[in-house]
Amino acid sequence: MASGSRNPIILNPLAKEPWRFLSSADDRARAFHQSMPGYSLTPLVSMPQIAAEVGVGAVHVKYEGDRMGLPSFKILGASWATFCAVASYLKLPLNSSLTVNNLRDVLTGWASSHSQKPTLVAATDGNHGRAVAYMGRILGLPVKVFVPGGLDNDAVQAIVNEGAAVARVRGSYDLTVNLAFNVAKNMLGGILVQDTSFPGYTDVPEWVVEGYDTMLSEIDEQLENQSQPADLIIVPVGVGSLAQAVVTHYRSLGVGTKVLTVEPDTAACLYTNLRGDVAGQKPVPLETTGPTIMAGLDCGTVSLCAWNLLNAAVDACLSVSDHEAHSACGILKTHGVAAGPCGAASLAALLRLGDKEKKDLGLGNTSVVVLLCTEGERQYSVPAAGLATY
Repeated sequence: MASGSRNPIILNPLAKEPWRFLSSADDRARAFHQSMPGYSLTPLVSMPQIAAEVGVGAVHVKYEGDRMGLPSFKILGASWATFCAVASYLKLPLNSSLTVNNLRDVLTGWASSHSQKPTLVAATDGNHGRAVAYMGRILGLPVKVFVPGGLDNDAVQAIVNEGAAVARVRGSYDLTVNLAFNVAKNMLGGILVQDTSFPGYTDVPEWVVEGYDTMLSEIDEQLENQSQPADLIIVPVGVGSLAQAVVTHYRSLGVGTKVLTVEPDTAACLYTNLRGDVAGQKPVPLETTGPTIMAGLDCGTVSLCAWNLLNAAVDACLSVSDHEAHSACGILKTHGVAAGPCGAASLAALLRLGDKEKKDLGLGNTSVVVLLCTEGERQYSVPAAGLATY
């Protein structure tokens, strides 16, 4: 239930414009994913009890807690971006004849006439870095991953277990990204595979966004089998690349699906910029006030490419507290979905909507809502009861 003491939901007036986004994306990323080991559709779980409590026709959870053996959707973007970045480094065409297996073979031959293989570099709050490390292992490439100093040891060990070297950084996620960028730039054969864009670095993040589209195409097919198109998609936001993919996908289809974003109260960078409380040219970095159990969303700067689209096309955004995300984890678990706090944030956002907010978003008793559950269950420190800290 919404409360007047909370950050109110922001409705974006620009999103009312009925324009369509002319996407240049094709199906190469999904075909690539389908060729990868362990690919299968992740489940779209129906939640009729939650739908009845909220007062909508259906609530579905797109569960990304086991995607190709990894506990997050991040492998979709990291795999396609790594594939494209390495192929571009080797000056290979990105066509249907190029697969992971023959790219690995090309790299083996290339290494025989060069002093060293290229090195994949990434900054991460956990899942993205693990996914890049996974791709490095598949391709036989060294990987260097930078993590904020506060990242928990289990997340770091998961990256190490994929074969990557990990360096802790004394500072925020944004500082960690900046360091990774500079290290890759000054390293012989360094290839930065990052899921956020900034001036001078846009190609790889755009490939990340293309990779995320596989999840959305799956949702369309799964809903089509039920003859139930989505009226609202709720997407967690860190740097905003997944939200960029969601808006790009549905604006390209022109089906009228609305997009609601959710962030931690302590790291609401998209919310703050859309609200317009910050001065200067947008997007303006936000000094996060964490830590938050939604570690993968603990980001202070919106990806530049994401902002350019979300600013004009995301329908609404809000933020939730750690306690709300924790509570949502518990609710999902009682319905058979084992989610981490980032993944449960979308349910927390839905439960925050009052009658007015639901009406503003066009939700009624026949509406279909899809929650993107972006990560599987993981360990975290249970927060004290409370609401906003932002």
